Amino acid sequence: MRDKVARIEALSYYAKKFQRLRVDRAHGIAPHKPILLLAVIEQFRREIITENRIYLSSELIQAFLKYWSYLGSPTHNPDISRPFFHMRSGKFWHLWANPSYVKLLSSNGKLRTLAEVKQAVKYAYLDEDLFDFLQSPISRSSLITVLVARWFSGKFELVEEISQTDEFRDPPEYLRDGYEELYN
Repeated sequence: MRDKVARIEALSYYAKKFQRLRVDRAHGIAPHKPILLLAVIEQFRREIITENRIYLSSELIQAFLKYWSYLGSPTHNPDISRPFFHMRSGKFWHLWANPSYVKLLSSNGKLRTLAEVKQAVKYAYLDEDLFDFLQSPISRSSLITVLVARWFSGKFELVEEISQTDEFRDPPEYLRDGYEELYN
């Protein structure tokens, strides 16, 4: 019984973390972190992520851009590198540095481009409890519900549809710029 209570408390903890993501609000709410989490969760559902290592792979970038094409903001750039790097402020997302970048990451150095993040970060990893929750369809569904309710209110069915397809919504011009190779 104690284990069940502890698991419920832990899931509630991550639900609150997902609700309280620190996002840029300078030009309206920047949905980068919630979209990145939806893309990561989809990779868990599709069993692309099977160990606690989240690589900044072309599959993750494509999933991120797919969600962005439906849910993104026209006043923000669809850049995955910043949320991938800055998600660590949530204290559940951690970065494993490439050998010569350990000092930079531990000193809270700033990485601004996709190339810089790829060069410095080998992969991200999650708290072990969150990793376990994302492997469970029931817990995963609960966390998706929290994300959508907080960041994409009223769009639960749309998010469900997006997760079932590999199709991009006809991407607007701002989304095509710099990402053409991912659409081919």
